[in-house]
Amino acid sequence: MTPATPVPTDLCSTYSGMSDKFLDHGLNLSFISLIRERYTQEDASANPSPIPYSHFPIPLGPNTVRLIVIPIYKASQQLVAKITLLCEAFHKVLPQGIEVYTNVPERWHITVFHTSQFDDTRPHPLKPMEPDQQGSEPAQHVMPTSANLQQEQETVQMVVSKSQPLVLEVCKVLLADSGTLLVCLTDSRGQLAQLRQNLKGAFPGAPSRQTQIVHVSVLRLLTAEQLSKHDRHALQAVCDAFTDSLKGMRITATELWYICESVFSNIEGTVLAMNTHEHSLSKVVTDPMQDPAAA
Repeated sequence: MTPATPVPTDLCSTYSGMSDKFLDHGLNLSFISLIRERYTQEDASANPSPIPYSHFPIPLGPNTVRLIVIPIYKASQQLVAKITLLCEAFHKVLPQGIEVYTNVPERWHITVFHTSQFDDTRPHPLKPMEPDQQGSEPAQHVMPTSANLQQEQETVQMVVSKSQPLVLEVCKVLLADSGTLLVCLTDSRGQLAQLRQNLKGAFPGAPSRQTQIVHVSVLRLLTAEQLSKHDRHALQAVCDAFTDSLKGMRITATELWYICESVFSNIEGTVLAMNTHEHSLSKVVTDPMQDPAAA
């Protein structure tokens, strides 16, 4: 059965609700406190940076976290340039001394699907998870074998190669109560929704919790202090200005990445680049920062 095509206004309404929640109630400091544990800081003057999964309290082995993403710099250099300006404007109105992690442009991405998550690891998602493994701690899960990993990669390539290029449209810029600055998009043609559905069908053992929205995480506030009403409105004004500037901008994604991620929420690790239907590409990039096309 083909899933219903999402109506753009439905996602835009979701995004507006997220924006209003932050403006009315501020940051979710309890959530941010949990996230802060996944970042480290060299010294008091340096900004935090995400830690490798191997350094988690329950260390995760290599190839544990695996996902499919749309790298933004491959889909639209124009959007990258606009988000760069957004970052500059946002930093100018941030309260002095606030902790913030800003991802580099080469790592801005839209998450499509996880075959295995750091808190819900799946060694062989092509098969449904055994009942005795469900709900167990990550360290208790068996890591993927080389054969399983190869089979997973080939399946992802097959599904992506049958997908049409993904046409997405910017809807809103917002700061969520999670402290994350988001550029949110809509999927008016239903192509991304269909790809997600196809990947879900191909991987019945994948995590059941998957992202439902379409967004680029630009930066993350890691503060333990609540923002004042004045600061919230100042940051909201920046978001609103860039919403006016970016709304309606379309990007077309023909290149997707399958990543064995090694650093928390950073798409750092081994990358298999692949293209949608009517394009041909299959190459391994050890790390996107080393991709000559990123220069």
